[in-house]
Amino acid sequence: MNIGSKLIFSFLVVTLLPTIFLAFLTTTIISSSKKDDAQETINHNLKAAWMQYYARAYQMQYGMLQASTEVYIKQSIIRKDKTVLKEQLKAWNKFRPYVDLWAVVDSKAITIASQNNLKSGVPLSFNGLVQKAFQKKKSFISTEIVSNEILREDGIAGLANVPLVTEKGGKLVNEGELNDGMMLIVVTPVMDSSDKVIGAIITGDLMNNDSFVSDSLAESIPGSLVTIAMGNVQIATNVVDENGHRTIGHLIPKEVISEINTNLSFRGETSIAQKQYITAFDPIINHDAKIIGSLFVGVPKEKFVELQYRNIKAVTTIALVGLLMATGVASFITYMITRPIKSLTKKAQLVSTGDLNIRVGTQKDGNDEIADLARTFDIMVKSLRDNEDRIKVSQDKLRQQKNLIESIINSLPYCLYVVERNMSIVVWNRHASKACPVCNCKEGEDCSNLNFVVHLANPEIKRGLYEVMNSVFETGSGRTIEQKITNSEGKVISLRISIFPILSESSGPADYVVWMAEDITKNKEIEASIISSEKLAAIGQLAAGIAHEVNNPLGGILNCLYNFKHKKLTEARKAEYLDFMEEGIKRVQNIVRQLLDFSQQHAPELRLTDVNIMIEGIIPLFLHIIKGKDIRLVKKLGQGLPSIFADKHQMEQILVNLILNAIQAVDGEGVIEVSTRFEGNWYCILVSDNGCGIAADNLPKIFDPFFTTKGVGKGTGLGLSVSRGIIERHKGRIEVESQLGKGTTFKIYLPIAV
Repeated sequence: MNIGSKLIFSFLVVTLLPTIFLAFLTTTIISSSKKDDAQETINHNLKAAWMQYYARAYQMQYGMLQASTEVYIKQSIIRKDKTVLKEQLKAWNKFRPYVDLWAVVDSKAITIASQNNLKSGVPLSFNGLVQKAFQKKKSFISTEIVSNEILREDGIAGLANVPLVTEKGGKLVNEGELNDGMMLIVVTPVMDSSDKVIGAIITGDLMNNDSFVSDSLAESIPGSLVTIAMGNVQIATNVVDENGHRTIGHLIPKEVISEINTNLSFRGETSIAQKQYITAFDPIINHDAKIIGSLFVGVPKEKFVELQYRNIKAVTTIALVGLLMATGVASFITYMITRPIKSLTKKAQLVSTGDLNIRVGTQKDGNDEIADLARTFDIMVKSLRDNEDRIKVSQDKLRQQKNLIESIINSLPYCLYVVERNMSIVVWNRHASKACPVCNCKEGEDCSNLNFVVHLANPEIKRGLYEVMNSVFETGSGRTIEQKITNSEGKVISLRISIFPILSESSGPADYVVWMAEDITKNKEIEASIISSEKLAAIGQLAAGIAHEVNNPLGGILNCLYNFKHKKLTEARKAEYLDFMEEGIKRVQNIVRQLLDFSQQHAPELRLTDVNIMIEGIIPLFLHIIKGKDIRLVKKLGQGLPSIFADKHQMEQILVNLILNAIQAVDGEGVIEVSTRFEGNWYCILVSDNGCGIAADNLPKIFDPFFTTKGVGKGTGLGLSVSRGIIERHKGRIEVESQLGKGTTFKIYLPIAV
């Protein structure tokens, strides 16, 4: 067999085996990837199913939280007025017909009224959920098992009945009926004016035979299959059997229940109603942290198997075509490659050992490809020989740059880790092992290839970190998180954690992610101090304006006292003076009370806040400042605007700062307007004036710390900077529009509570 035949044979063998191996490996990887993608999709669908599961509960909770503040509801509970409360429950039910149970109980969890037929005087505890809501004085949402006796007394027992279906001998058999119900319950305590619990409003959505969750998810994510199980029995589902009937009453496999009870979840394949599914199960837990059921999302496995078959068929076809093409190419190359190849191979081996003192010889004579290769090889050897010294110099520079980069990384005053997709640590800096409050490694210890999340010492930082890291890997978008933790000395510190990808030129998921933690405890303390000082500065400006208004009634009071002391007065005159002094003192008290209310220092706390009421409360603070000036303070507050989640005292501080700035900007006749309205999905607060305006070259700098156009002693330059920081922490933004000589408008955008 000549060398040409040997080359062809060898080429085919070398080509055939890798082709078969690559075809097998490709189909395996694609199948595994598709399976992982399917499971990941199911996991996302499960999160969406949980949102649908609690959607109605949140609606009930928001409605009942508002109802619990109504005075007539409180009075009816105190009087135990069954008639009024029952009518109110029926009225609420018209707007939420999906709610199956409506009841009002007293402070001992005894029924006062029910929308259905539940008799008064019946205790409603729901396994201690009502007492827990009373104790904590807050509304609770929980899924609970409700006995058939309670359901029957409330007239909804028939809604809970579920037939029990088991598999025997390959057939499905009915074995009785499940009569208890699983209900999503909202308990909302009602407090009197002294914050004492006087009762509660209870609403319940029965999950048995309720297709809302499964059908809603199927509408938003077509093809989604969802099941709610009580214990191991399916009580609500959109999974159907071969006859097209929903598989309500079918049992969840024992191995799935065991896995849920052990690991609080199940991911993988399982059989339901004699059909294989790729699934994701999460437990449903009541308020006592007991597992009472599960939520399941899945897709039929047959869809995955069909896709797998198409992938195998496509890869096999491509492999066969490639093998045929390789055979033709091998024959052609073997024909063209003859004697010169061995000589070039030997010379290439000498070059690979570092011997550059070689000559190609006669192989480079001619016009064919081998001659071109020989000439190119000769040029390459000469180039390598000429550039060998420069290569060594470049290597030295690269080594120096590497050492410099390592020194820079180790000098950073942050904890820094570079992590690859499998969560293994690739790079870390010296600070991470010396002064880091989260690192587990001792100084000098090698952290390479350790699991990053397991390696972290603080459990507060670990919580949810896998999900955040995977999100950055997949999306290529960075995350910044501010978090408070307790260090090893028991001290609470604030960290700013930055997680960002190392992206290549090509778009797509990142291969490496940088995790960096910075101790910002002192920064937070300084920030709080600045906010406090800005508020004190605003109080000083308000107090200066109010001082004159206080002096006027005080002067009148002193004059009356002087007359009392030095003049003889008639009884009628004395009464007139006393009335005048009383009116003056009340006026001073009212002014001082307004200033004190604003000056109170409060820790940041987000609560549902009616912005219109808040604005009405602070406007009187400015009436004393603009008194005697030709300035009108106008309110245009939008009607029907909802409350938003905000820190009332911080928002007051922002508005006081903006209105004071507007007053200072108006010279002569002026109008300052405060208004509220909707803009898209944002709650918008506007403060406008027709004052001097802001120069165009100053607009980009007005939010910079310490930037001010006011004179010395008239402003710190921190007001707008602090205001923007507060608004951004509220997930909002602030914008400004201004024309020199025409006026300025500040717009505050805040997210609407849903």
